[in-house]
Amino acid sequence: MRAVAVLTVFANHLFDWPSGGFVGVDMFFVLSGFFITGILIRERTTTRELSFRRFYIRRVKRILPSAILVLVVTVIGSYLLLPAVRAKSTLIDALYAAVFASNIRFEAVGTDYFQRDQPPSPLQHYWSLSIEEQFYFVWPFLLVAIFALTRRAARRGHASARQWGMFGGMFIVVAASFGWAMYLSTSDPNAAYFSTFSRVWELGVGALLAIAGPWLTRIPDRVRPALAYLGLAGVVGSLFLITESVQFPAPWAALPVLSTAVVVASFHGAEVRGMLPLTNPVARYFGDTSYTLYLWHWPVIILLTAVVPRGPVLYGSALALALVLTAVTYRFYEDPIRKSNWLLDQHERKDRRMPRVSPTVWAMTGAGVASLLVVSILGVHYNDKLEASKTLYQPVVQMAPPPLNFAPQTVQADVVTPLATPLPGSGPCFGAPAILDGNCALRNPDVPLSPSIDEFATDGGSPNCWTSQGQQLKSCTYGYEGPDATQIALVGDSHAARVLVAIVPYLQALKWQLTTYLGWGCSWQQPAQDSCAKAMPDIQRELLAKRYAVVVTTASRNWGDAGSHASAWAPVASAGSRIAVLQDNPGVSEESLTCLTRVQLTGDTTGECGTSRADALNRRDSLIDAAARIPAAKLIDLTQHYCTADRCPSVIGDVIVYGDSGAHVTATFIRTLAPAIVDGVRQVLAA
Repeated sequence: MRAVAVLTVFANHLFDWPSGGFVGVDMFFVLSGFFITGILIRERTTTRELSFRRFYIRRVKRILPSAILVLVVTVIGSYLLLPAVRAKSTLIDALYAAVFASNIRFEAVGTDYFQRDQPPSPLQHYWSLSIEEQFYFVWPFLLVAIFALTRRAARRGHASARQWGMFGGMFIVVAASFGWAMYLSTSDPNAAYFSTFSRVWELGVGALLAIAGPWLTRIPDRVRPALAYLGLAGVVGSLFLITESVQFPAPWAALPVLSTAVVVASFHGAEVRGMLPLTNPVARYFGDTSYTLYLWHWPVIILLTAVVPRGPVLYGSALALALVLTAVTYRFYEDPIRKSNWLLDQHERKDRRMPRVSPTVWAMTGAGVASLLVVSILGVHYNDKLEASKTLYQPVVQMAPPPLNFAPQTVQADVVTPLATPLPGSGPCFGAPAILDGNCALRNPDVPLSPSIDEFATDGGSPNCWTSQGQQLKSCTYGYEGPDATQIALVGDSHAARVLVAIVPYLQALKWQLTTYLGWGCSWQQPAQDSCAKAMPDIQRELLAKRYAVVVTTASRNWGDAGSHASAWAPVASAGSRIAVLQDNPGVSEESLTCLTRVQLTGDTTGECGTSRADALNRRDSLIDAAARIPAAKLIDLTQHYCTADRCPSVIGDVIVYGDSGAHVTATFIRTLAPAIVDGVRQVLAA
């Protein structure tokens, strides 16, 4: 079953098939809970005691050596193959993984709007190991407490009282955790996926199997094979029935979890018969090496992607490298350490000639290393916060505005298509203007990229005036403060926040005063998205009350529909405000961004990176149809500055266009597009 679990995870991560292959992790949880609980109960039953020291020594010898080896190799590989920002992030991930807190780290990253669209970490798979280790830290103590509470009943001959006490205690944990998982899977899927509390029920199901061992021996032998194949069929079904669109981990993870439990229960305490799919030599080998293969497969895929494009070469290389690393690590490193005398007392050693290191020394050393890791994490985080504070929008506000060498035109149509003009001192082929100039190359290999490969993912930072998920409105005002100021507003999500970078430098010269209404999921629509449900009524109320001369709005094309947008805009338009609808920038593929950061083996090939126009515009922007429904709304279409007739390049005029797979435009590129955006707003004002 471990072989089934690891191979389905590997296949899903490498080939994106089967769709539910990631449930192999849920299978691992069940198996881990079963094995660990069985070990603890067996030791307590046979020796009349439960030694925490022996238990954790076994866990350390089994888990830490290979885990640390893969962490070290992956961090080194990241610094050799990935951009500096990702390499540094991988180091932070490794520090968390070393103290079994990866799931906490990745839950936090997933809830950070401005990190969630970044490429996955080469160490992201350590989240499941962290949850297992956290379970190992708590469950033995809870088990000891149950043994203590049932001691009197056991002495009176009520042996079943202890078993029922363990079963009842873990059943309560499983029920509470599953209930919490159901709630979180609906309200916060990211937290539900990574949280220990919403996942422990899966390990708990395995623990219940181990506790119920004496009862499972009563299963009739004739039904055991059928039961095993029934469970295996459920596992196979879950690989194809579960997709990223279903509610997960609860309730859908129950299918692979319970199916795995049925397989384990079917032959518990009995000789296994007729289960060739799970007992053949290949399955046994991958079962033995499953932990090692799980550790290696993900960093191999991610780091190889930095060198080789997706395709047969990547697939073959990843398979070969992961299997070779697994075989070598298991044969010459992991297994010898697991069977060695490391950490054992003198009387426990098979080879008494080996020097003895007392458990106290090991404990002190472990505590010192853990403290060092925690201090390192805090130090790196503090440095990140310090750096982030320098990359907010304040420097943009202070930037001198480029001159406006054009007069506003009278709008004759509902769609405005302004032209980008070169920024002073930048040359006519820098950034957005290059794509419409036949004399400009979109990528000149002799010119350095701007921003650099190491910086483009963070170029733009996070706005210093932002409404976080589910929070009250946070609004700010920028620009000209005189009594003759033209009042304008900017409404939208993180895509609109990037537009702020473009508009702010022009505010003083144009005598515009800009008020922002920006936030997580705050696409201007009714009903509002859940993440902005608390702030949107206040936004709508202020837009109606202040009657801005023009309300500029944009949002990701992935959310909302024309009707919901128009419902929110119509009352504000009726109150007298014009609406400048900035059509969302085209989408971007993950491959086009990976292409930028791929190790250059044959010279600079970044000019070849991009997304096909058909894919980039595959999802029609609902803002287009919404603008057509509101007479006071004018659409500003800048698609021509992002795409040629057949593709949307990742680099235009030697400027990297996108910072992440969420299609957030880099601050550098949006500045080169700023004259067109500002001219479009001026034309709407002059309409």
